[in-house]
Amino acid sequence: MKSVEADIIVLGAGLVGLSAAIAFAKQSKSVVLMDAKPVKIEKKQAWDERIYALTLGTELWLKTLNVWQHVDLNRVNAIHTMYLWDETGDDRLVLSDSDANLSKLGMIIENQNLVHALWQQVQALDVTVITDAKCKFLEYTEQHITLNLENDTKVSARLLIGADGVNSWVRGQVNIAVKQKDFEQTAIVANFLAEKNHQNIARQWFAPHATLALLPLPDKYVSMVWSVSTEKANELLDLSSKQLAAAVQAQSQDALGDLKQVGKTLSFTLSQQTAVQLIAERAVLVGDAAHQIHPMAGQGVNLGFRDVMDLQDLLFIAHAMQDIGEHNFLRKYERARGMDIASMNTLTTGLDYLFASDTGLVKKLTHWGLRQLNHQTTIKKLLIQHAAT
Repeated sequence: MKSVEADIIVLGAGLVGLSAAIAFAKQSKSVVLMDAKPVKIEKKQAWDERIYALTLGTELWLKTLNVWQHVDLNRVNAIHTMYLWDETGDDRLVLSDSDANLSKLGMIIENQNLVHALWQQVQALDVTVITDAKCKFLEYTEQHITLNLENDTKVSARLLIGADGVNSWVRGQVNIAVKQKDFEQTAIVANFLAEKNHQNIARQWFAPHATLALLPLPDKYVSMVWSVSTEKANELLDLSSKQLAAAVQAQSQDALGDLKQVGKTLSFTLSQQTAVQLIAERAVLVGDAAHQIHPMAGQGVNLGFRDVMDLQDLLFIAHAMQDIGEHNFLRKYERARGMDIASMNTLTTGLDYLFASDTGLVKKLTHWGLRQLNHQTTIKKLLIQHAAT
């Protein structure tokens, strides 16, 4: 039987797990990065249907990890302005980087571009990578947690980081329950070539339990995320590419002229899932293993990266003799993350309620609010700064 020992095991080689492996390796910790699936790193010429809206805070952090130097910047598009419409299409809130003296509000990046950049940096560091190896069970000694793998390998560390997604194996093994909210919605995702220039504007239309976003990609390409009821989603998924383009064009009030779909149409069921605790004996949860939020605010991956940032900060200030898997130490991480996760859950659920409400007063207040916010420069600045960090 083969044995491997390290300071930290990161289970899950998605975006958040990769960033965690890099962050802690750069702190001179010995790190084992693991995933049950084989590694598949590829960059295609076609636009990836899976995209992320990164904040300025995330971009800056990825630069400190030396990840950003590996990103193909020709396939990244800055967001300088956001337009938000209510269901009538008459009231529009405009948020601009100039309102808060920022260089940009954020940027749109493809999944494949970011994954490739993270893997490049992992390979540049002294990280032990074990993939295509499923875990069987956990066991503990006084100072270690050990993963027993199906290939008869044992991997031990002082701390296990569960970055293994919404159906987290780690979370199940340490018996952490989750609170769930089913939005009964599905997100339809596709890319389009637009007739008109998007002008680096992220456009979003809110309707009852439906949100359409057209996000700027380089040239005249846009990424579409359309969150609708699951019933409506099934109807949209049955459409041809031309029919879907026509539906998006109509829903977006012809904002970008004729649309031509490029690539595939993907769909994702939407729910809100939050772990009731973020720590267990010698284990912490990060990313989707800890929380999955509605994509309405576009903050899911940034929230996961901030999990790693907070844990990284705690390890940085820890004294040399600190047991990084000790319960009281890990409680500091849980307390640090609580407010951020709770506020993001409240924001996304609250937005969905506001724009979905059939109550006349709520509708009027929502429409009135969009109009009034355009004239409230201080509030707009605070909104922008919060969204950009």
